[in-house]
Amino acid sequence: MRITWLLERTDQLWGGVKQALEMANWLHQQGEQVVVLSRSGPPTWMALTCPFQTVADFRSEHLPDADVLIGTFWTTVPWAAAAGPGKGVPVHFCQGYEGDNPENQALRDRIEAVYRLPGVQHVTIAPNLTKLLREHFGLWPREIPYAIDHSVHRPGPAQGQKRPLRVGLVGPYQIAWKDLATGFAACELAQQAGQPLVLVRATNTVPDPAERNSTIAVEWHQQVPPAAMGDFYRSLDVLLATSRGAEEGFFLPAIEAMACGVPVVMTDIPCFRAHGDATGDHRYALFVPPRDPAAMAEALVVAGNVPEVRAALREHGLAVAARYTVERMGAALRTALLEFAKAAAGHAAPSTMAACAPTQDTARTPPATAQPVHVRPPAATERANLRLVTPPPAQPQPTTFGELAGRLRQLATQLLHQQQPGPAAQALAAAACLCPDDLDLQRQAAEASHLAGDHQTALLRLDNLVQRGLDDEGLHACRGHVLHALGRMADAAQSFRAALAVGIRTADAYNRLGVVLFLAGDLKGARHNFEKALVLQPGHGDATANLAALPAA
Repeated sequence: MRITWLLERTDQLWGGVKQALEMANWLHQQGEQVVVLSRSGPPTWMALTCPFQTVADFRSEHLPDADVLIGTFWTTVPWAAAAGPGKGVPVHFCQGYEGDNPENQALRDRIEAVYRLPGVQHVTIAPNLTKLLREHFGLWPREIPYAIDHSVHRPGPAQGQKRPLRVGLVGPYQIAWKDLATGFAACELAQQAGQPLVLVRATNTVPDPAERNSTIAVEWHQQVPPAAMGDFYRSLDVLLATSRGAEEGFFLPAIEAMACGVPVVMTDIPCFRAHGDATGDHRYALFVPPRDPAAMAEALVVAGNVPEVRAALREHGLAVAARYTVERMGAALRTALLEFAKAAAGHAAPSTMAACAPTQDTARTPPATAQPVHVRPPAATERANLRLVTPPPAQPQPTTFGELAGRLRQLATQLLHQQQPGPAAQALAAAACLCPDDLDLQRQAAEASHLAGDHQTALLRLDNLVQRGLDDEGLHACRGHVLHALGRMADAAQSFRAALAVGIRTADAYNRLGVVLFLAGDLKGARHNFEKALVLQPGHGDATANLAALPAA
């Protein structure tokens, strides 16, 4: 089997990169044809036995022919999806959901669109990620738990009580959701309460000035090679894992420390609870609330000083860590990749796009009021921006991303003809991610979201187009329909007024404005607009019925 891995950078030491490279090595050692491609040079912090190439980007012409093409971060997955025939079935090796990272909030729409790309197979490394992909994206990924090197991470002799207590804290301080600042605060509280300790700090980045100013003793370890991390853990009395939420996908140091027989205090978040077995046994760690330095301080004192607690945490931690072996992970990953490749070769790869039931256009749904209020579905002139059934231009796109976006547009057209607006919206969202400067495509994605019933997403996309300077009747009218569906009648009225100001003044346009004014409680404004509609088109059915339904004034 020919396997290509795409990694943004391999010259920097990160847990996710290390795990991918270890799997590339393992597959290579099993006789598979593996090559790692990266925009950086090779790693200097570990031995890479499989072939490696530095590339400027991941365009198709830079990729070798393969059976499987693996993207390891959200930015690499679109390249895999757009690679084309002969480059391998695209696989997303998901080690954490990037959209939950607060630092990525401005990119969340693009990240979500990547996760919705059709034709991509997904692999997760923990139950919490599997659950997230199912619930958020309707995907059914293959779950293949992480692994650790037990030749490096092996238990030392059981430790008795020591002074000062050696508390380990691992990871980059600069990543906010790792929340190492709370770990520092916990150690300071413990010391103030009379517990002598030294904070044993391992980081793959330059220490942050904020952590340099700690009032406690800190023993610094920077850029520790993976092969030396076992000795680091065995020097500890307690490891403190401080991550604060769902952004954490796995956190290898916790399992590595357990494998070395070190008691662990960890926050009560999904990825840490996921290590429990089918019986719900969570005795492998002391769990504390995230962002609670007082609870952490108390727990690390207990874990460090109570012999019965230390012994129990060591025993159950070793049992948990024993499940995460390279052989187990490698064999499972190899099997999954073989199945993906065979399914693609037989054109039977299961789709990972979630099905979504058709949602009725809100413009066709009468409002729930005491009086009947009629509004026609937007006419062709009012929905000039709804061009989803028009095939994309036939001319070739200038980039592979453009070509993929074109295929996604074609898929959306087919899905809309099949009355499947939900999947169509997903396809267009992915296309819009690939071509963020194609404003027409951004508009189509907004309209598709509206048709699928995801009005909030539609509004966000439309507002972005307004901020980018678009000002036409179709845009404002579509925005009015979305606001109507969201129940924001006063705002919908403003959008319909904007459409009238820049567009053609039709009876339908005045009627729809009258409807939302009526629903907003402005009976006088509603009457005025229904009457205007009848002036322009005497006998207009909806305007006549709406005017007759208004209370006498």
